[in-house]
Amino acid sequence: MIIGKLIARNAKRYPNKTAVVSGDYVFTFKEFNERVNKLANTLTDLGVKKGDRIAALLDNCHQYVELYCSAPKSGFVLVPLNYMLSGKELAFIINNSGANTLFLGERYIDTINSVRGDLKGVRHFIIIGTPTEGMRSYEDLISRYPTDEPKVDIGEDDLAYLLYTSGTTGLPKGVMHTHRSILEIVIQYIIMPGLKRDDIDLITIPLYWGPSPLFHILPHFYVGSTIVVLKEFNPDVILKAIETEKISTTLMPPSFIISLLNHPQLSEYDVSSLRLIVFGGEPMPAEILKRAIEVFGKVFSHVYGLMEITPVTYFYEDDFVFEGSPEILKRVQSCGKEGINLNVRVVDENDNDVIPGEVGEVIAKGDNMMKGYWEVPQATAETIRGGYVYTGDLATIDKEGYIYLVGREKDIINSSGKTIYPGDVEEVIYRHPSVSQAAVIGVTDAKLGESVKAVLVLKERMKATENEILDFCKQNLAAYAIPQSIEFVDELPRNPSGKILKRELRERYSKRKR
Repeated sequence: MIIGKLIARNAKRYPNKTAVVSGDYVFTFKEFNERVNKLANTLTDLGVKKGDRIAALLDNCHQYVELYCSAPKSGFVLVPLNYMLSGKELAFIINNSGANTLFLGERYIDTINSVRGDLKGVRHFIIIGTPTEGMRSYEDLISRYPTDEPKVDIGEDDLAYLLYTSGTTGLPKGVMHTHRSILEIVIQYIIMPGLKRDDIDLITIPLYWGPSPLFHILPHFYVGSTIVVLKEFNPDVILKAIETEKISTTLMPPSFIISLLNHPQLSEYDVSSLRLIVFGGEPMPAEILKRAIEVFGKVFSHVYGLMEITPVTYFYEDDFVFEGSPEILKRVQSCGKEGINLNVRVVDENDNDVIPGEVGEVIAKGDNMMKGYWEVPQATAETIRGGYVYTGDLATIDKEGYIYLVGREKDIINSSGKTIYPGDVEEVIYRHPSVSQAAVIGVTDAKLGESVKAVLVLKERMKATENEILDFCKQNLAAYAIPQSIEFVDELPRNPSGKILKRELRERYSKRKR
């Protein structure tokens, strides 16, 4: 099976059921499939061929969802672009992918025009919004073409999406996913969370980010459920959408969940329709999770995965237990067990499975893994070894198979010969009643090698001093893990998926005298 058949099948089975809600736009599966086909036929007539890459620089909108479904229908390869990048960074990805078509939103015109001379391979600039010189209108173009199903021979091993990494450790790399790997991801994200045909899913994250198509769009379309697309991601908009659209499922990074919990009018919104909130991107502190369950109910699950292979592990809502033996209580801090149809291991530097309590690297293999990195065979060979994806994430594993992430190797702090895992320190700090967000980093220290620094955001209308936080840590942490300094900030730097950018924090504070 190929991805494009999902929409055509739903148009046949559920023609009058709502497929997409995006602002004031509402489309049934029949209407949505017709628009998807019009777009596919438009691009084919423009000379875009099977295997060609088409890039998208867009805010969340229904047209973006159409691109995710139309490209694989005709054998095109969609390249979503991070709108937070600079013009030069965008130009690198567009040129590296060899995209010949670029879809963009109005607010990115100046950015693209600043590097347009460098985009030698792009033949078609298609704008969503008001037409402008040298760029063709999306809506005007597709209005001219028929709704016939595209007739293209597509195989399961053909590329579907080219998803670029963030490039935090070098130049961004294009992660190649085929129809086969994408559909395996889709099936896993249906079975493990238990998605249903009558679900209404809320997309609270940017559509360029991998989990958007891999969790939100395609799994819900596979079972025939509805998706609601948000353009803005602030707590008021999210809570209003949950209440108005009767949202039943969503995926959020922990930072979004924390922002909802801290919303002063949270109790005024009706969120009773929610039955599943999956969080990922980074672990959720146990204290925050306990509070979230008290507010929203036992609706939370945790997924851990990478662009290269997802999911890797899954933690079911029934496993979140806050009473029992120490072993059971500790499980709340894990990211769950290996997903279905997967082989996940935690190995030492000699590729031997670690014993419980020892730290090793998470490696995983399954049909949901990438084909490789686009035109970077050396990086592919370094990441995929012996059929496994080497994630670069460090973890421990217990006797029951629960995996506990302790951080990426670059985030581990080495102070006076002691290894300190930031997550362990953050877990303690989150227990302080005044702390809303916490990031623990290592900063260069002439005597210690690295010293432990905690960067904190306090809850609204709450106060705490550096000494108060340090005293709290002294009561709950080993002496070598206690932060040497505390910094209070209004907000932590995050990527659009909500993950804290610790590299940026390290750079910021390494330039200051300590």
